[in-house]
Amino acid sequence: MRVAATTRFVSLAAFVAIGGASAASCSLGTGSGSVTGTLDVPDCWSGPFDLQPSFFAAVPYENTLELRIQNGPDFEAFSDGVEILIDDLSTIRGGPGPSLYGDALTVSLPVGVEPPGIPIAANADPSTVHLTLYLDRTCQTQDVALYALESVSLNPNGNCDPRDGGEPEVVCPGSSLGIADGGVPDGGGGADASAGTPLDGGVSAQASTPPVGHSTITFTSLFDGNIDEVSAAERLNQGTFSVYLADPREACPGGIGPPPRCRGFLQGSFKFYFERGRPAQPFP
Repeated sequence: MRVAATTRFVSLAAFVAIGGASAASCSLGTGSGSVTGTLDVPDCWSGPFDLQPSFFAAVPYENTLELRIQNGPDFEAFSDGVEILIDDLSTIRGGPGPSLYGDALTVSLPVGVEPPGIPIAANADPSTVHLTLYLDRTCQTQDVALYALESVSLNPNGNCDPRDGGEPEVVCPGSSLGIADGGVPDGGGGADASAGTPLDGGVSAQASTPPVGHSTITFTSLFDGNIDEVSAAERLNQGTFSVYLADPREACPGGIGPPPRCRGFLQGSFKFYFERGRPAQPFP
């Protein structure tokens, strides 16, 4: 399903809405973790970033689980934070097969979610984990959300910091204009958009294409989804992630060519227990 370019994607917006109630469903919100990196958000943030999370919550729904890692316990619309959506909780936890604990899992957009103009492509092995960074407190003049993508274009030095190596030089096929400034390319000569050769650190490059970064997350424990669970071990959420963020609307037209430019890189960790709190009470 698609939405207008000025709004968030439907699937991610839906899971964001669930997060707005998590302050009530997990009233304690305690835990430990970190989220640090570099961001390049036009008219909002450019440079080192440290979320300093102080609120942690888990929201189960059937076989899915949302993890919310946020600075402060306020509603999401007034906060900065990270949300992680897990589509297939049982597969990661194991059952009936072995668990995926300890594996570096790919993080990407949900299946079927693409910006306008990008065709939905078949994927034989889609990611079941998705991550978004929201900056609704810091970027008060705009609704800012960056999404972890499976692949993003990096700058020539292989990172996301424009102060170190400049802007990523993304040139779409059929165009001689790069979209490092986030603009839409037009006219001109073509560019080779074939995949690069892997280098150390999960980055690939080719003479005619920018280096590419890949997003991953590793879980060592996840809440089993039973809100009446009494075992502490089954309520524990713990893991680490290393993700590259982008605005998918900056992808080449038709989705052909290098991936969209990197708008941020985050490394993080979290450890907290699901705690059942009072249900939300929206009316007096």
